Amino acid sequence: MELFAQKMILPVYAVGVAGAFLQIAGAQWDISAHILGIVETFFTPAHTVLYTGIALVALASFYGLLLQSKTVANGSPFHSLFIGVSIASVGSSLQIIAAPIDFWWHSTYGFDPFLFTPAHSLLITGMILGGVGMTLGSIRLLRAQRAAGQELTNRPRLIPAIVIFALATIWAQLNFFGYWTTDVTGMAYTFGYCSIQQFRASVPCPFVQQFSTVSFLIAAGIFAASGTLVFWTSKSLFHRTGVITSIALILAAIYSAAALGFSAYALRFLNPPGGWYINNATPDQGTRLALFIPLYLLSLIPILVLDLSTKNSIGRNRLLGLSALVGPFAALIDGRYALGLAESGVGVLAFVVVPMILGGIVGLVLLTRLARGLIPNLTIPGTRSIAGEHISGKRPIRQS
Repeated sequence: MELFAQKMILPVYAVGVAGAFLQIAGAQWDISAHILGIVETFFTPAHTVLYTGIALVALASFYGLLLQSKTVANGSPFHSLFIGVSIASVGSSLQIIAAPIDFWWHSTYGFDPFLFTPAHSLLITGMILGGVGMTLGSIRLLRAQRAAGQELTNRPRLIPAIVIFALATIWAQLNFFGYWTTDVTGMAYTFGYCSIQQFRASVPCPFVQQFSTVSFLIAAGIFAASGTLVFWTSKSLFHRTGVITSIALILAAIYSAAALGFSAYALRFLNPPGGWYINNATPDQGTRLALFIPLYLLSLIPILVLDLSTKNSIGRNRLLGLSALVGPFAALIDGRYALGLAESGVGVLAFVVVPMILGGIVGLVLLTRLARGLIPNLTIPGTRSIAGEHISGKRPIRQS
């Protein structure tokens, strides 16, 4: 019965990861539409993608809980495989509560582009919990398969592929978390420091002016930390080159299509009204944005170089130094942030390097601290494991 549960949990995490991926892709698309001012109804294609993802994560989470109750006894070693669906189910519950609030909010107050509103905050929190749950669950499933020495599916590459998509998804979601926590414009609007009429009339908001620089620096650190965390997690799990580059490529595809690409297309062909984020919504702006995408994709090159140059044997001091180096380059994988830096000039880039370096170090610290309980025995090759024991020279039980 427990082997059955192991095999049945595989499609649960496959569906859940797919749903989490659709959520972040739909969210990026939706934000682009809001920024351009072309959202006039709740029922948009972007919302369809977003809420399809929400439905898939909810279906996978609640079915996983049902499967656990029917097949896995308390105290079973396979009980840990279901921790992911338990976390994701909390996120799904928040999103189910948030959906009608989101509909009411937009119907009452209009279609604002803010992240930090009550409805959006619930949706984003639920999205991140769903992504975290599905990522942790799929990682535990991969490690359980390696430890057992047997396949849970006749497609041995399926579980590693699910984990790779999960890591790309959670990277994008953690970046989205960075935008949410630093959305000072949304905070000013939600807490009444400034009215929506002020923003629409381009009247300066003192609250935003006071905290915009701090929020920009914090966002840089969060983007660097999330990228570094995913970088070392992938290295720990797969012990080979190419995986983190593939993950970064998936992330770049999301930004190139749903964020930068859609915005460029809409500006060029849809004649959007724009808003206070984009005052000059012209076709020429769309052309300029489209031409930026190839330049943005060059940000993958440093990740590839770091991927290829990182050896399987890494000392602690070198690991810390590499994390400080990974952080700034990982932050640039966020397409919106890369665009903002490109438009701000070299001076601003130099200004945010220190927060990005610190963010890279924080990403490593978070991995070593949080993974101890969430992903047991996660290790960086050639160093000490998260739990503290030395594993120099240790190879994974099974390479996937």
